[in-house]
Amino acid sequence: MLMLTRAGQAGCCDTATVAAINSSCHCLPFDAETRRARVAGGSRGLGLEGLLTARPGLYAGTAVFLSRDHYRQMTRLVEAVAQSAAARSYEAAIHARDPDLDLTRQRESSSVLMGFDFHISPDGPRLIEINTNAGAAFLAKQFADVGSGCMGASQEQADFSEARLDDLLVSMFVEEWNSARPGERLGTLAIVDDDPESQYLYPDMLLAAELLNAHGIRTIIADAAALEFRDGRLRNGDDIIDMVYNRLTDFRLEATRSRALRQAYVENAAVISPSPRHHALYADKRNLVLLGGDDREAGAVSEDVRAMIPLTRAVAAMDREAAWKARKSMFFKPSGGFGSRAAYRGDKLTKQVWQNILDGDYVAQNVVPPPDRGLMVDGVAMRLKFDVRLYAYAGKPLFPVARMYSGQTTNFRTPGGGLAPVILV
Repeated sequence: MLMLTRAGQAGCCDTATVAAINSSCHCLPFDAETRRARVAGGSRGLGLEGLLTARPGLYAGTAVFLSRDHYRQMTRLVEAVAQSAAARSYEAAIHARDPDLDLTRQRESSSVLMGFDFHISPDGPRLIEINTNAGAAFLAKQFADVGSGCMGASQEQADFSEARLDDLLVSMFVEEWNSARPGERLGTLAIVDDDPESQYLYPDMLLAAELLNAHGIRTIIADAAALEFRDGRLRNGDDIIDMVYNRLTDFRLEATRSRALRQAYVENAAVISPSPRHHALYADKRNLVLLGGDDREAGAVSEDVRAMIPLTRAVAAMDREAAWKARKSMFFKPSGGFGSRAAYRGDKLTKQVWQNILDGDYVAQNVVPPPDRGLMVDGVAMRLKFDVRLYAYAGKPLFPVARMYSGQTTNFRTPGGGLAPVILV
């Protein structure tokens, strides 16, 4: 068994494949308790340590290794998707699919903090889904450079230092504001969710607000239901809200609790990011049908990038009998889903669930099994699955993080699992 220590990092990385390191190198750059303490210690917010302790599944007990070549492929895909989303033909295809969806609002904006989620297959990274409300970046940025000493000085190293990531994250919000409101001053930014304090990733919102406030952007955290649209402005109590970092999973802002936010969006009274337009162009699961289609599909990425998108089809367009027979090779997701809710592995389907899928608006994606990572949990050797999330903005990568778990999907509830630093080798 390979053991990774600080003194022996380079040797460990040089003597095995990435898959072998992930399998047998039981490294622990920071244990979960130490990482929680570091995040809490670096914050001015009272009570953060208690919030993190109450969420023991946030931080994994190890790091994950990723090939630099695979990372470069992932960044190419991020850029290619942004180029497709900017094409008028692609937007026209989205509108034809959803004619009632208004795509004319805030065209200049790009959607802050997107997440591209990958499984690493033997043939390279495969895009599982795109998210426009990708959480946990502010909980993960403190450890993104944990593997910077893994390679020798002669090796090219990405700069994932916390100071640089802080600059990138703050600049992202400034750029998003300036793209939609050139020359105007940003007054107050609100991080908005449903009952934010009850959310599992509430500490992520606290850290985001703290970082933005520290860089001169007045930021509050607000409940969507508490917002009002009055006198042509979006308000939270006495505060006028100029910009919203939208953490809602009501992607089209259709719920009653989102009424004020939707009115502000429709009347362009506040910059909403991510917005219904962003979700429609990027995160609707049906978009992978277009992006991964052949050259005749509007928005299809180039052939070399296309290989990273598993075959994805709209269930409604498939032969039902043939789809049922081939179900074990597919994963079924609702087009507007999130967090793996109402998503099903084909080999676990019952007839009743299958009927629900047929009656719903689902896509079927060819299964790409997640890789796994070896680690020690309470002295016991374990293997957990993981995916790699690449945070991005405007077609440019920010930094990667891995999410380790057991079961069908990521869950932040697995002993030893959670957010894991990604070490490029």
